Amino acid sequence: MEQKKIEHITLHLIIFSTIAIIGVLARQTVLHYDWDEFSSYLILVVCTIIMGAIYLNLQMVFRQLLSPSIEKCFMRFECYRNKAVVVEAPIVHSKLAETTEEVSTSFCPEPNDNEDAAELLKKEATPSAINNVSIEESNQPTEYEIFRANVMAEKERASQEKLDKVLTYIKQTLVLYLNETDLNRLCRYVTEYYLSDTLPKVEHIKVDSQLKTIDIMHFGWNIGKAFGKPRLQTATFIKRVFAHTLRDSEISTIERKMSHTDSECKIKLNKQIQ
Repeated sequence: MEQKKIEHITLHLIIFSTIAIIGVLARQTVLHYDWDEFSSYLILVVCTIIMGAIYLNLQMVFRQLLSPSIEKCFMRFECYRNKAVVVEAPIVHSKLAETTEEVSTSFCPEPNDNEDAAELLKKEATPSAINNVSIEESNQPTEYEIFRANVMAEKERASQEKLDKVLTYIKQTLVLYLNETDLNRLCRYVTEYYLSDTLPKVEHIKVDSQLKTIDIMHFGWNIGKAFGKPRLQTATFIKRVFAHTLRDSEISTIERKMSHTDSECKIKLNKQIQ
């Protein structure tokens, strides 16, 4: 290893010395043509840099492109393959010998201590087996993790079913009073309202004039009750979404009258989606 390092350093010294000599020759050449000292030193530096860059690029190209191709060509010859095998074999045999020596030193018992040696081997093997079993067991989920995952999955499924039921109710109830674009936008607002603890940013939706204030209040009560949202929060939400229809109603009034049934309406209070 040390010998190879010295050879590597020597090779680079020779290359860079050659580059420096070429730079000096270039400087002497321009001085011969009556260039000034500054220009001659500049030529020296530039020439050295260019030659160094050419050398590094050629070295990189040789290592990445030419070297594998050349080695592949030489590997076709049997004598070269045998030489490569002979060079690699001592390294492998030496490592194998070192490993064998370490194992024999660690585990080879004295002739008179066979029973103690067997007991030692058994003790050495047992921790390894225990570690393997422990690793396998650690990769398995615990009972707590399994129960928790099942409960979370069931909760997620129930939540999605509730949302799907409300969205179906919205489409069936308002399909006659909203165009397709506004109906899809309303479903998106309601989904964000359900999944978030804060009110979503909305643009008001104008429904058909057939729906009155009480209809929108009933609609808000139905979805708010299904989601388990507070009345005030639901009243604020529908006030923002249906700002045109509820323009004359305060949020407190909407909150108070959401579940009233003393007026004629097209949207009834619906407990089936809850």
